[in-house]
Amino acid sequence: MGPRDVASGVRRLELTVVAGLLAFVGLVALQHPLRGDLPPGEHFVSEYAKGSTAALQVIAFACWAVALAASSALVARVRAPGRAVARRAASAGLALAAAGIAASAIFATQTVAGVLPPDVQRTTGGQLHDAGTLAVFAGMLVAAIASLRLPTGRRYRIALAALSAVLLLTVPVLVALGIDAPGVGQRVFIIVGCAFQWRLAAELRLTPADRARRRPRDRSAQLSEGASRAGT
Repeated sequence: MGPRDVASGVRRLELTVVAGLLAFVGLVALQHPLRGDLPPGEHFVSEYAKGSTAALQVIAFACWAVALAASSALVARVRAPGRAVARRAASAGLALAAAGIAASAIFATQTVAGVLPPDVQRTTGGQLHDAGTLAVFAGMLVAAIASLRLPTGRRYRIALAALSAVLLLTVPVLVALGIDAPGVGQRVFIIVGCAFQWRLAAELRLTPADRARRRPRDRSAQLSEGASRAGT
């Protein structure tokens, strides 16, 4: 397989990631006006997988699972000497998240706003759904940490730090403002997870030559800015 074939394969995986994420976000957004009985601030996305929007939400979950699987495959194609452990960990983390989303699609949640109603008996399917959501969180966390050891640039690390800050600050900010909105916290996690996948896919598409060209431009911009400030 030649370099052109490799580049073509990477491009197809990146497009799969982007298409899957767009489809997932679009389908979830579509369901908000369709389910007036499930205010987004109070209810979780998984609750759309029951009732009139069940089919749409299952398809949405499937799209995200495909995007995660493509992200895992994209990371697995990275060739970086001395970073095999990070590559495998990031790929495995994304694969675990894909499996978790698949479980969330197959097994419906039993909770309402994240709480099991007192008159509902926990079933195996409900437990598998909850395990799937935990797998998504754990897999994303492992993948994000491991991705810092991949051949990524400074812009990627800054973006990842910003996304991490948003995720960590969301709940404290809601609590400080006295806002009880568990659905908002979950949606922020989803948005951050999707943005992480998108940014990682874009970063891994860059070749070493692309990164080498980017660094001089960044350095030149800093020198120009410094000279401009000195002149003033």
